[in-house]
Amino acid sequence: MNLTPKEFELLLCEFSRQDLPKNFTVEHDIKDIGEESENQRQIDTKIKGKLGVSDILICGEAKNWNKAVGSETIDGLVGKYLSGEIRANKVIIFSNQGYTEPAIKRAKQIGIELIQPKELGIPIKNIPHIIGVGYLGQMMITTTHKSPQQNLMAINPDDYIIIKGDERISFQQNIFRLIKSKLRKIRDKSIYTNYSEFELIDNNVLYELKQKPGYKYNADLEIKVSMKWIYFYEFLSSGILHHLNSNEDKFVNLQKSNETHLQNVLMSPTKQDFGDRGQCIKEVVEKNTAYTFNMCLVDPDRNKTHPQEPLFSLV
Repeated sequence: MNLTPKEFELLLCEFSRQDLPKNFTVEHDIKDIGEESENQRQIDTKIKGKLGVSDILICGEAKNWNKAVGSETIDGLVGKYLSGEIRANKVIIFSNQGYTEPAIKRAKQIGIELIQPKELGIPIKNIPHIIGVGYLGQMMITTTHKSPQQNLMAINPDDYIIIKGDERISFQQNIFRLIKSKLRKIRDKSIYTNYSEFELIDNNVLYELKQKPGYKYNADLEIKVSMKWIYFYEFLSSGILHHLNSNEDKFVNLQKSNETHLQNVLMSPTKQDFGDRGQCIKEVVEKNTAYTFNMCLVDPDRNKTHPQEPLFSLV
């Protein structure tokens, strides 16, 4: 995909937003007055933030050229940003056609960060975006009761009304929320990890039984839950970049938000799916140079009343 100079600069801005801490602000095409020259200096990407008590300024330059960036460009940016002119703490360069060897050596000596497309000249590619959609399956429930008051239990989970503060929710909704909380604590989810079974503990659960309205009981619950997963995927545009300093590939999500990302996959008329995780890995993951993986859960109450209009929760 050929990008205009402005689109190329905006891709650097979006990369910076996703790569840096959330408290950093990213601005595009800023004009600042140089302290030494007192002339207006244009900055493609201006990033400001705080680390501890220190104010941090990072400046980015986007070079959407048809040739590699040379060492003379590096030296020019040193004079612009790392002298008394702009006084940046850090400089990032994003070059569409990479860098010459002298430029790489010079930049690394000074501490300038070098970014380029993973495939030179192709900063944006269509790659598979995989969404694992999870449904509650069978449950094995163990209950213990330590209170001296009389306690009643039911065999059918549908007979329970779980009381959480002012809320009265179904047993399945309670399990759904516990699994959702557990999954959200996993920072780096992988399609190579098996999420088909969960062991949950929920202590001192307050509940009512539908056949005994108005009577409240409590118990400690241990639940083993099996999950059914369907893996949907669609090819969407994404930034696929490479950071030369760390030799790491960098992914830029261009779907605006996680909710938009979810919608663009699941609502696509051309999406495809696998009911088997291993098959999805074999046919999609291993056959593409890059992919993304996200997960969501289907609300069990909504699925029971409106199976054709499910409600998804990203995890």
